[in-house]
Amino acid sequence: MADLIVKSNLSGKKFDKAEDVTDLVEQIRNNDDQIGTLQLDGNSYGIEPLKEIGQSLQTCHNLRHLFLNDMFTSRLKDEIPKALYYLLVGLQSSRAEIVTLNLNDNAIGPVTMPTLLPFLRSEQFISLRQLYLNNCGLGIKGGTMLATVLSGFENLSELVIGRNRLEIDGIVEISSALSKLTTLERLELPQNGTKEEGIIHLCEALKQNRNLKVLNLNDNVLTTTAENLASALITLNKLEVLNLGDCLLKTEGAIIILSALDSLYRDKWCSRIREINISGNEIGSDAKEIIIATVETILETRENDEIKLKLDLSANNFGEETVDELKNHFGSVIDLIIDDDQGSEDEQEQTIGDDGCKLEDSNLSIDNKTSANDELDDNLLADPEALQKYLDTQYTDLESLCKRFFAVSTNGFNKTEKSLNKNTTIEIDALIKFGRKKFLKNESDFNLLNTLLAICGLLKAEDRSKSPRKDADLSGPILALARVAKEFGDDFNQKRCIKDLLLEKVKENRYQTLQNEIYSLIYSF
Repeated sequence: MADLIVKSNLSGKKFDKAEDVTDLVEQIRNNDDQIGTLQLDGNSYGIEPLKEIGQSLQTCHNLRHLFLNDMFTSRLKDEIPKALYYLLVGLQSSRAEIVTLNLNDNAIGPVTMPTLLPFLRSEQFISLRQLYLNNCGLGIKGGTMLATVLSGFENLSELVIGRNRLEIDGIVEISSALSKLTTLERLELPQNGTKEEGIIHLCEALKQNRNLKVLNLNDNVLTTTAENLASALITLNKLEVLNLGDCLLKTEGAIIILSALDSLYRDKWCSRIREINISGNEIGSDAKEIIIATVETILETRENDEIKLKLDLSANNFGEETVDELKNHFGSVIDLIIDDDQGSEDEQEQTIGDDGCKLEDSNLSIDNKTSANDELDDNLLADPEALQKYLDTQYTDLESLCKRFFAVSTNGFNKTEKSLNKNTTIEIDALIKFGRKKFLKNESDFNLLNTLLAICGLLKAEDRSKSPRKDADLSGPILALARVAKEFGDDFNQKRCIKDLLLEKVKENRYQTLQNEIYSLIYSF
């Protein structure tokens, strides 16, 4: 049995010439039929190196697993299809039957899909079981192309195609293909921006794949389709992991989903579920009873009670009282994650000022003439010169300017689209241009940046009153800072400071859904 794993002994390297991969090619040729897995991840390969590697694979008849993820960093988009072609055409000569294909984190997109599709349709991939195309920039067009081959993988058990902006049309086509399969055990489609019509089609496809163990729809919009998803979930009694974080379920949707799970497991007496994520869904305290009932049903009906149930309820709107009740009720029986609660509606009315900050905790308020919720006139926003003159009359100190920046970017953040509205982007750009002109002594003056980062919660302020409350949602300010980084003149150090702080911030669970947009913005300057 071929079980040898071949991979480069180097990492983080850029290979441009054939001789750069001599050691790897020699390793392949010396082991040919003993090789079961090829790992090329972690380095960047040009056309000539992959042509050389492809030729060496011609005698690897027992190769089964290809890990080709993250192998085109910094490559041009027209370079990738050529390089991938030479690798796969060499592999094709081996007649190896591929079981695993991992192309995660490569800029495949619609440009490379026409090169990839003929290989996916070949006999070599007819037995494919695992296909990973996460974060590949497919878009609607690339997703539609992929859908044309999916139904041919009759043994496909794992499909991961998150972070591809498939949106509605792409998901509809993918769902149509998946409806013809019955073998899926893992399906991950996070961060694809799909909404009602796409989810409805997807739910019908889920009903055909009743062996599903992992379902990840994180960061898509399920507000109006909870009933559709519930009707699919009651057919999935083998489900082990359900991730519906940041899906705008709200309280009503969460109750519908949890009720479906509760009903399924009470009827079947067969719960296998070990992880449920419904964080960041604006769920209120009215869902408390169904949460408790569903968890207790799961615990009573579990097939394997050795693994502790993980329940993520973070970043919702339960309120302090409900959070305490849930923690006290479950104790250490389950792994309950309930951090960063945004507070109930009553608590928000009592504690949130006009600028979105918790007054008794931070006393951060807007002390200039324009309050945080005052929207500037469209005519003023459309006239850059007039806008700059207006700002000059409003802001006489850095702190008030930076508080306005925080407030506007917080209120102007669209949770559904994960973006800032148009008027917000115009105003924050103007605020920074004005701030630099009025308050900075020279290009290297960090005064504006330091004040801005402190008030936006990315730097620790000496005066605690200048920082947002600990559990404030910083999504809007984070996006805003990424957007205005380019406005900090030619000072590389200031831009690098913003970049480093933002990249560290988006590693936090609650902000990971912003990673694509943040990367796009900060690497554009």
